[in-house]
Amino acid sequence: MQYLENPHLADKMGFGEWFHKPKPKPKPGNDSIALYRFLDYEFYAKIVIGHPGQTMNVALDTGWTLSWVLSAKCQVLTTPGCWFHNMYDHTRSSKYKKDGTPYVGNEGKYNLTGFYSYETISVAHSNVTNFRFVEMDNVPWTYLFSKVDGLLGLGIRGPKDDEPFFYALHRENNITNFLFSVYMNRDRQSTHGGNVILGFIQDKHIHQTQFKNGTKIHDKIKFLPVEPGQYWKFSVDKVTVKSDTNDTDITTLCPNGCKAISDTSSSTITGPEDEVDKIHELIKAQKFPFGGIWTVSCTSVNKLPEISFVLGGQSFKLKGPNYIIRASFMSIEICMSAFIPNPSPSAANFWVLGGAFLSQYYSIYDLDNKIIGFVRAA
Repeated sequence: MQYLENPHLADKMGFGEWFHKPKPKPKPGNDSIALYRFLDYEFYAKIVIGHPGQTMNVALDTGWTLSWVLSAKCQVLTTPGCWFHNMYDHTRSSKYKKDGTPYVGNEGKYNLTGFYSYETISVAHSNVTNFRFVEMDNVPWTYLFSKVDGLLGLGIRGPKDDEPFFYALHRENNITNFLFSVYMNRDRQSTHGGNVILGFIQDKHIHQTQFKNGTKIHDKIKFLPVEPGQYWKFSVDKVTVKSDTNDTDITTLCPNGCKAISDTSSSTITGPEDEVDKIHELIKAQKFPFGGIWTVSCTSVNKLPEISFVLGGQSFKLKGPNYIIRASFMSIEICMSAFIPNPSPSAANFWVLGGAFLSQYYSIYDLDNKIIGFVRAA
């Protein structure tokens, strides 16, 4: 016991090195971030921010380069969007560094406001230090219904953008390849929401075709070039909707080609208003009295027509259960269309593919080669 109380005595006895030997650090490198699922439509990861650590739920968002979390400076009495959320308190962290530059973000009808700070953020087995992010002190009331307390940006960095979180992870953690991949699991029987895999493509998430001789072959990944800009934006050949009664009766949308982005923080598929309205007509969806959502009879979900996004000449098919979001209130179940119309003129010929698409197709984001890949998920 005296050796523990007096390490200098241990040095004199010749075995002090045993007490002072540093603990081995885990080797930095590739990592996998677990995703959790809230109801049928929201995927998030857990991070630890600051020291001592404060745990928060965040979306890992390919649609943003900026990263942000809700701040303890949020005026809760006047900002319902902060209610029932974890909020980061920088006064509790020894790693916090002040920046203070104001931030204002325009999200359509609503603004997000806050200020920049520096902090250490840990996720899975990886961490980044002195990371610049925004503490949001005002967010729209709609965040009241969200599970997440912020987001980490996984977008493509432009010349004037802040460093996206994955760029910092890659820089500080020796991730082998400058890419990440996303697997989302909407199986309501499973508690596992998926994974964001850092630095590599995980074969177990790729669908396999089994032949009569027992041979199994993984489906081939379809890679598409990404257009310059902060989004993972790529070309769509067309969108097709099969008739629910006649497979040869096909309605074609986006007939001359259009653009799309991948958005891992969204559960929906957003598209031009006239084309989404046509989809809702074909699947016989009814507009809900409020909330801007469309519903179908839950008994019809398995019979709904097949909808395909044709990318690089290959059809990526969605069946009814893939593009319908189920929500239960008490004993009432509502089946909502994942397709959301965007009435903005700037949204013409533009789609946003969120979780309804990405939960069916494992997605790969390759920053070195500026390509995005999709393959049927296992």
